[in-house]
Amino acid sequence: MMAVPAAAIIVDRVAVTVGTKVITDSEIDLRIRLTAFQNDEKPDLSPAARRQAAERLIDQKLVEREMDVGNYPRLASARGRALLDDYVASNHKGDREAFERALANYKLTTQDVEDDLVRQTDLLTFVSLRFRPAVQVTDDDIRKFFNEKVLPRLAKAQQDSLNEMHAQIEQQLTEERADRELDLWLQDQRKRTKIEYAEKDLTPQQAAEANGK
Repeated sequence: MMAVPAAAIIVDRVAVTVGTKVITDSEIDLRIRLTAFQNDEKPDLSPAARRQAAERLIDQKLVEREMDVGNYPRLASARGRALLDDYVASNHKGDREAFERALANYKLTTQDVEDDLVRQTDLLTFVSLRFRPAVQVTDDDIRKFFNEKVLPRLAKAQQDSLNEMHAQIEQQLTEERADRELDLWLQDQRKRTKIEYAEKDLTPQQAAEANGK
């Protein structure tokens, strides 16, 4: 039998299990680096940041499971490249070389970013199909939001602009309420799903104890 050098075997440890899905150490580190890259910040690999990243990934796994069970539509793989091109155009002025240099600084690949953009798009599709149809925004809701949140910031000449802003306010309220419904759904799914932390430093209890010190 041929001997395999121990150094050639890379073991990606399981950090959290979410039902039948797993989250690995490398996924957590990747989530941290992607978030730092998108926010133009230095990656934070502290225990608190890793817990936060793990919690985001737990939510992601719960959504992915629901999309699998419900046969929700996913973005076609060919569209991922278009999303990436749009991202580079919006965030790096279309300079692909500058974009790839920035990626190298965060130890990321173009595929890492493309995959994340696809996941974000799939999440928006899920929220739109799963929660938005149940959201009701009335004219009274829009008028109240305008009077309380918008009107105090407007110049006197603009204070009759409710009709012009009606659609914009309706969309904002719809998105906010759909996001709240998503949060409530995730809380319920967490109660219904067996979530095990192979790394004890990632548990919410550990976070609570750290904050209490």
